[in-house]
Amino acid sequence: MAFTLKEIRTGQLRTFSAKEILELIGDRINDEIIIRDEVYRISSCVDFSLGGDGGTSSGTIDWITLELSMESNGETVFYNPEVINDTDSVFLTVNSVLYQYGVDRDFHIEGDRLFWHGGFDLETTDRVVLRYPKTTPTS
Repeated sequence: MAFTLKEIRTGQLRTFSAKEILELIGDRINDEIIIRDEVYRISSCVDFSLGGDGGTSSGTIDWITLELSMESNGETVFYNPEVINDTDSVFLTVNSVLYQYGVDRDFHIEGDRLFWHGGFDLETTDRVVLRYPKTTPTS
């Protein structure tokens, strides 16, 4: 994941990679970082957005973007056209605001259903967008 930040002092834009951030917060001497009690080798980081080959021929991730529609105000359960197994890579926005995944957060997914339990009731006028990486093979 590459991203750009504007430097406050000069106003110049600089692009950073996920690997650079891992090196900053991890142990550069031993080339490792601990994430959720597991140790990972920083040098093994493959940044798909910068053209790294993570097992796909193009080195890019295909994203599926779904706009969820509601029939009535206050709906909390939404149907997904496919089962999403990689919930670590799921993004949900409501009116362009990003919400957190987890049973004790704003929403979670079970099988082909998305459950909303954010801090407010959704309305039919809200724009709810679900985004996740395509995991089904292309033929």
